[in-house]
Amino acid sequence: MDAVSLNAAAGTQVPAASLRNAWVKFGQFTAIQDISLEIEAGAFYSILGPSGCGKSTLLRLVSDLIPPAAGEVSVFGKTTEAARLAREFAFVFQDATLLPWRSALKNVELPLEIGRSRGIDIPVSDKSPMELLELVGLKGREHALPHELSGGMRQRVAIARALVCKPKLLLMDEPFGALDEMTRDHLNLQLLKVWEETGVTILFVTHSIPEAVFLGQKVLMLKAHPGRLHEIVDIDLPYPRSIAQRDTPEFTRYSAHLRGLLEAC
Repeated sequence: MDAVSLNAAAGTQVPAASLRNAWVKFGQFTAIQDISLEIEAGAFYSILGPSGCGKSTLLRLVSDLIPPAAGEVSVFGKTTEAARLAREFAFVFQDATLLPWRSALKNVELPLEIGRSRGIDIPVSDKSPMELLELVGLKGREHALPHELSGGMRQRVAIARALVCKPKLLLMDEPFGALDEMTRDHLNLQLLKVWEETGVTILFVTHSIPEAVFLGQKVLMLKAHPGRLHEIVDIDLPYPRSIAQRDTPEFTRYSAHLRGLLEAC
């Protein structure tokens, strides 16, 4: 499914995630204040904001890792707990968290093995674990152990593992933040390929303005102290995207606008 088809379909579906007047508090500290937001199914959202604005907290709120102090949060029309139990979303962290004694393929297969061992009926991707590794560009490295893979390769294994249970929503918390610029550029292209081929909704946290513009259909800009929604910026750049687009006047204008918003936060 291409990006145009995803955009057309998004308006006819239940939102991938919906927040209504959502608050998150840790004791007396307010991490997120009164955020109302709907994430269209099939869309790609980048999330930007200064340190302490609640970017990671927002993902954890949607993924049922923390409860709202007030307000409502739903995922595909379900409570976050029901969506978690139905395996409707998956989380990719900054650290790939692979088991070091298992090959790339065995790491991707792990969620399926756990489900079978517990007698849990979980969704299974239309693509096999081997095909998912090929999708993320790791054909021929299926039997490599994590220490035999680069940091970027390990992150690609983590993405394939997240996709193996066929999530509808992929939550990504700075997965490429620790990588060098060239590796990050390559993984940005790989991620867009995954998004376009699977139709999964993606919420992607980043500290990089160029990365946010390059990947997202929309960019959520959050303000800090406490975390609030500052602005949603539509990125009207055509897909498929190429690294060369970063040198265009349009890309520069979006980046400058987001930098101005970030400085005002």
